Amino acid sequence: MNSALWAIASPRFLFSFALGFGVTGELLQPMLGGPLLLAAAVAGAVLFERAIVSPLWNFAMRFASTPAQSLESAVSDEATAVTTFDANGQGIVTVEVDGQVMQILATLKTDDRLLGGARVRVGQRVRIDEVDARRNRCTVSLL
Repeated sequence: MNSALWAIASPRFLFSFALGFGVTGELLQPMLGGPLLLAAAVAGAVLFERAIVSPLWNFAMRFASTPAQSLESAVSDEATAVTTFDANGQGIVTVEVDGQVMQILATLKTDDRLLGGARVRVGQRVRIDEVDARRNRCTVSLL
């Protein structure tokens, strides 16, 4: 029910309904009057929306592409260490974003770094926790 209300409130629906209502009302005004004209104008508006505007809209939307993903969408994804992380817990990881393999600077979370023997080695999988796309950096944790 809620989605039906949102569909009715869309600008496309309101515009096409108003256009269909006005055109039908103008065409039938010489033949009908009063409540009968109002009912015919509403029926004409619904018919215009369902028979003309909706099929055209659906046809046009077939050509819409899927939105591109950015580095921010990699949060909670797994990445692979390309280098061994240094004593400060920093290294380079590779992650696939929208079909592209990206290498970014990674810093191991403080909690994982404080674990005495926790070291990230080449080829080890880590989880991306935070991303700073502007600096092309991320914070990772051990899996």
